[in-house]
Amino acid sequence: MDLTDRPADAAAPHQLSAQERAGDDLLARALRRARWTIFWERLWPALASIATVIGLFLALSWLGLWLWLPPAGRAIGLGIFFLLTAAAFAPVLMLRVPSRVEGLRRLDRNSGLPHRPATAIADEIAAPIEDSYSVALWRAHIERALRAAKTLRAGTPMPRLALRDPFAVRALVVVLVVATFFAAGGERMKRVAAAFDWQGVMMPANFRVDAWVSPPPYTGRPPIILPGLRPGEPVQTAAALSVPAGSTLVVRATGIHLDVVASGGLAEPSSGAQSSSAKGTEERR
Repeated sequence: MDLTDRPADAAAPHQLSAQERAGDDLLARALRRARWTIFWERLWPALASIATVIGLFLALSWLGLWLWLPPAGRAIGLGIFFLLTAAAFAPVLMLRVPSRVEGLRRLDRNSGLPHRPATAIADEIAAPIEDSYSVALWRAHIERALRAAKTLRAGTPMPRLALRDPFAVRALVVVLVVATFFAAGGERMKRVAAAFDWQGVMMPANFRVDAWVSPPPYTGRPPIILPGLRPGEPVQTAAALSVPAGSTLVVRATGIHLDVVASGGLAEPSSGAQSSSAKGTEERR
């Protein structure tokens, strides 16, 4: 009869294999919770920053800030809020999903059990599988880790916003949003829309162009006023006019350089441009 130094139970490998599969399922569920918990801890501070910027914008809008500012001030203020929103949104773009190793560390730390059971279940034996003693020790180690795996805990998310916002600015913004929401009443949308009313921001320098036709003195007729030109007003085309021979067309501009081309029987006097007494005014006849 031959004697061998190896475990005599042949059914043990199949039984342990089933336990390992059950342990893997248990670990997979716990690991999924741990990774989601870590992900939420990373995501929530970024969302809180974005919500704080948006809340501050709504609070100032409902307070009536944009109604008090000129168009240029509204454009500058909205640009500042755009930069703040982009800065708050940047961490979301750099957010990464927690790795498997980070999830295992979270389970081992929060469970408070010795010998790192979560990491032990996920590990693989380093010794050759032909070494029966090493395999037996490894399986005993896995069995102990599996018994402890039932108590693996991912814990509740702890974003630690107090460390990022020690002065509780987010709480102050919430109070302002609630107070201004009721103070604005039915003008909430109007006050928010005022931030995007930039009419006049890109307006050119103030100028004025006037034109009229002066009939000869012997006719005794009054001057004929032609359509002028102002900033922001559409250009009006004058209808055909019948004027006495010898009439004078006068074009006067203030705030811009005047350049008139005479054609169609019109002739400019030899004196050319005539400067008016008012500063920055040019006149052509």
